[in-house]
Amino acid sequence: MSGEAAMRRSLKRSTRVWLAVASVLAAGGAYPSLAQRAASKRLAVRLDKLEASADRLANARIAPESTVSLRVEHLGPLLASWETVGGCGAGGTGGGGVGVKWIGHNTTGGLFNAQVMSNYVTTQDGYNLITFAQISRDLDQAQKWNVGVIVPYLYKYYRNYLQFVTADQKSVDISNGGLGDINLLLTRRLGPINATSVTAGLGLPTGIHNATFKNDYLSQDKQLGLGNFTGFAMVDHTLDQTWGLIVLGGVAAYRGGRNDLGSYRSPSGSLYAYTGYFLGPFVPAIGASFTGFLSKDQDRTLDQDVPLSVVSGSASLEWSNEDIAILAGVNLPFSFGDFVLQPWMVALGVCVSPF
Repeated sequence: MSGEAAMRRSLKRSTRVWLAVASVLAAGGAYPSLAQRAASKRLAVRLDKLEASADRLANARIAPESTVSLRVEHLGPLLASWETVGGCGAGGTGGGGVGVKWIGHNTTGGLFNAQVMSNYVTTQDGYNLITFAQISRDLDQAQKWNVGVIVPYLYKYYRNYLQFVTADQKSVDISNGGLGDINLLLTRRLGPINATSVTAGLGLPTGIHNATFKNDYLSQDKQLGLGNFTGFAMVDHTLDQTWGLIVLGGVAAYRGGRNDLGSYRSPSGSLYAYTGYFLGPFVPAIGASFTGFLSKDQDRTLDQDVPLSVVSGSASLEWSNEDIAILAGVNLPFSFGDFVLQPWMVALGVCVSPF
């Protein structure tokens, strides 16, 4: 009798397993249809909004059909204003490199676009946590002009600073945190579908560049600011594909030159290529960049041990709906020539379009 009971229990467990497998397969088979139905509903809502604003669109300098038809054909209801992300993402501006870059879907609507990108950067003896908050807004209905501001907050932590020890032979760790150099942005988008964007940035010396420890200045890489005005120019061109996007571009950066402490930051230039593949609301992306510096950076007139050229690869995953976009990625830079791994970075970004 117990053998029959055990057999019945085994049969029930087997039945439940097969039901679970069948349910998963059924759900997987039904997902495309359900996703398409939900996407069609969202598209209908957007079309209703466009029809309600037909009088405003008719007054635009360019025909709305020429602006959005290609992208609607390719991206359908998942269409998002990617140019505000690919053009001036918080992780892709200023400095000597490109890092992790937004290239996929973005949120839609709203009076302005808000992005927060946090980068965890490893160093040989510690880490940097750098958070960029970017707020931008289009100035015209054709989305040709956009202005923005990037406000960075930095926290830098270093272990066993200069092998300094206390009287009882304990090592001393130091940290430096606060506001970094604020950047002002101006973007001009070109072409019938705004596929090309040119962004100019002006960096303000708002971050402290002369912090000290034990009456001695911290080295320049441990400071929060560069101590001078900086600037950059960035050009992005995005290729719409049926399967996703390809972003090509470059950045030329003036990184402040020599400040009042004698520390020097060399001008730099970067070329990059990124591609993202659309998987519903997800966009996995990979990218590569090359960055070169005109000369060695210096800390109070002394050359720093940094490479003159760097190649890097990045991988990221984005997810978005109409209200929020989220990105997670990693960037691995290597010195060009000897191919030695440089401080690598993990990034997490969030984007919204409020009001």
